[in-house]
Amino acid sequence: MIQNAFQSIKDDFQRSLFYWLTFVLTTIFMFVFFQIACSPSIGMTFIDSHNSIVTTLSVFVIFICLLSVFFANDFYVKKKSKELAIQLVCGATFRQLTVFLLSQTVILFCLAIPIAFLLSYLLLSLLPLTITFSQEGMNVTLSMMAFEVFWCTILNLGYAYRSSIVMLIQGDRASLKQPLSLPFHFSKQMKKGLILVMFVGPIVLLYIYGKETSSTILFSMIGMIGLYQFLGQVIIPDMNQWIQQKLDSYLSLVYLGFLRRDIIFMKNHIVFQIASDVLMIGLFVMGIDNTLYMILIYVSFLATHCLLSLTILFRFSTEMIEREKLVVTLKRIGYENDALKKILRKEIILLYGMILLLGLFYLFNILLSLYLHGLMDFMILVVMILTFMIPLMLCAIINHYQYQKQMNID
Repeated sequence: MIQNAFQSIKDDFQRSLFYWLTFVLTTIFMFVFFQIACSPSIGMTFIDSHNSIVTTLSVFVIFICLLSVFFANDFYVKKKSKELAIQLVCGATFRQLTVFLLSQTVILFCLAIPIAFLLSYLLLSLLPLTITFSQEGMNVTLSMMAFEVFWCTILNLGYAYRSSIVMLIQGDRASLKQPLSLPFHFSKQMKKGLILVMFVGPIVLLYIYGKETSSTILFSMIGMIGLYQFLGQVIIPDMNQWIQQKLDSYLSLVYLGFLRRDIIFMKNHIVFQIASDVLMIGLFVMGIDNTLYMILIYVSFLATHCLLSLTILFRFSTEMIEREKLVVTLKRIGYENDALKKILRKEIILLYGMILLLGLFYLFNILLSLYLHGLMDFMILVVMILTFMIPLMLCAIINHYQYQKQMNID
């Protein structure tokens, strides 16, 4: 099984590379974060902490890392479902499937550790402040890495245990959840109006009360609730009407239908990413007078945003596997490769364009209000905006390349 694991990594090198990259990034992030957080200037500890904000941030950081590993693992093993089904047909046991999956995870993790530590030391040396090596930070990092391996073990055990030949061949069946019915009723227009007020209203309040740094997080989180409702109760119904108007356009009908499905199944990922970015900016402003604290929050903002951008990439890539049959059907009814390329390109542009626009709508207004109140320099504003845009744009390019390759329309 271990020899087969090496061969499986080699055969699916691209996905193995992204899975390995997730381990590298999470290790770098945890090492740099805890080296800064456990430095004497900040003094983060999980027991009797005198810096509760940094301790809370540490828990959030650990959660983001585990979430990223979860989606990376899901992205990695879903592609191997048919390979696992063949092994089950040939008589493989639960233990053999588990060893097969875990061997690949351990191999990639061990390959990631040396490079991650080397890059971590280089990154610490590039920071504008001198940070002495913290043994406590190293101990916390090693503990988190051990927990990460344990987490991957649980995920792979669960996947191997619930795997059956039929499920592995057909894939998981996704289903839409019906919204909860309320005891009172609003008209559609009134509901849309209330959602828009909840989505846009906090931005107006930020310009009025932006000088109070603690209000940034409060108003922004209210806006994120509005964003969640905006995607589900405004965007999706409007897209349904838009699709009905495009029945005569053979290209628009398909890419809008694909986009609608993307939004439905990635809504939680989109909102969570934007909400975490907004939270990081709020924490960043609260420590604007402490340079080391600002560096810690910026590193957290950069790393969590990159990791959550990867989760969107992984979620979309997992959806590609389920969509392959639909593209085959489109080919059978007459769609040529040029038309399919246009469909996939427009879907990617619209999906990532929507994520960028929604995120920038909030982030830019938050940063601008802070700049107008004299709480942030213009250069920091520009750096934050670029930090938000570049990882998502790179993920869009990678997803577009993967999409065409997965659907065999290069």
